[in-house]
Amino acid sequence: MHANLYLVVKGLALSYLFFAGLSLSAQTQSDLETERLLDISRREQKITQQLAADPEYYSEADLERQINALILAYSHYLSAHPDDLSALILYGKLLRRAGHHDQAFKVFLKADALDPQIAVVKQQIGNHLAETGNAKAALTFYLNAIELDPEVSIYHFAVGEILHNFRDQLLQDQLFSRAALDREMLNAFQAAVRLDPDNFDAQMRLGEAYYDLVEAEWGAALRHWQALRRATSDEASLRCQILDLHIMRVLGKLGRSAEARTLGATILHPVLQHSKQQVLDQIAPPSATE
Repeated sequence: MHANLYLVVKGLALSYLFFAGLSLSAQTQSDLETERLLDISRREQKITQQLAADPEYYSEADLERQINALILAYSHYLSAHPDDLSALILYGKLLRRAGHHDQAFKVFLKADALDPQIAVVKQQIGNHLAETGNAKAALTFYLNAIELDPEVSIYHFAVGEILHNFRDQLLQDQLFSRAALDREMLNAFQAAVRLDPDNFDAQMRLGEAYYDLVEAEWGAALRHWQALRRATSDEASLRCQILDLHIMRVLGKLGRSAEARTLGATILHPVLQHSKQQVLDQIAPPSATE
């Protein structure tokens, strides 16, 4: 399945989980209209389940037709219920995954105007602002999302990413000193991992964040990678070998070149050989005492 379709499907699953936890304001809607919105959500879930069982169930064209049908269904529903926040949020997320970013942005702005206390809406607005290069505004929306719902890992992760990716712009605008920016970036990734310790992507990004500091914290990075490696099963897996590669790199940076080369000899996965050689090239040659 193509990568962009995978993101659509993954997003459908997240949308369904989000929908299941929302109040549909049934007090102000007829049972029939509530069921209508639930039916659209169930159609999303069905697509997700079919693709989870068989990734080739739909061709790319078929999946595109299914997504477009869902978009149309939400559009029709919202024409009758323009202020339904649940529908607006689900519709906006679907539009983003389908590549209609500007339209989705307008939907989330409307949702925010209707209720400025919804964290996920702040996050989605922040995503669009970040993608269009407005780092200062995006950061504000991400921080608003955290203020509204501080226990959501992905909001902290987004703050860490924007502080890193727009570092030069934020420093130029004098929003942070470099030391403060580094501290807040690292704190954000640490919070993301604390709130979702089983999220391997967040764990990886925290390990890499130690490299991104103006003065890299190699010792902290080594402790992080070693702890993550101990917690990761299946010794021969690509995931374990990726962690070993990071440990190898950090050992080299710490001057423990013999340990680094010994570990490197165990990294045999074909896709990692080029990266391993790059690390080996950076490691100091053996000394007389090694």
